[in-house]
Amino acid sequence: PLQIGVVFMMTGLFIFGHTIGILLSFYVLLTPVYGFMVIYLFWTYFFDLKTSSKGGRRSETFRKLKSWEYFRDYFPARLVRTKRLDPRRNYILGYHPHGIMCCGAWINFATEATGFSRLFPGIKSHLLTLTCK
Repeated sequence: PLQIGVVFMMTGLFIFGHTIGILLSFYVLLTPVYGFMVIYLFWTYFFDLKTSSKGGRRSETFRKLKSWEYFRDYFPARLVRTKRLDPRRNYILGYHPHGIMCCGAWINFATEATGFSRLFPGIKSHLLTLTCK
């Protein structure tokens, strides 16, 4: 039941996450605490716009959440190391088949559910998806 609940929650966030974020932003703008939203938007557009091109903000606490293990076990996903990688070098790892939601790529490279940092010590993973531009 925990596995199904976590997968259901993640699927709902994938499908409705942008809509929820937009509606929540408008709601906050219409309440007495709209000043926080204005300050946040100012900070985002003037000081934080280039953060994603510099590697983003990595949260080890988020990467190690217990819910990712339930998510991993539902599919089941696993990461297999076939070769040791030199941590002094940079690597681009391709992932296929990816599917619509890229659940396997998310679990393997964006979280610690499959033990990426244990299998590849010293290598810091960043998940990137391609857009249709």
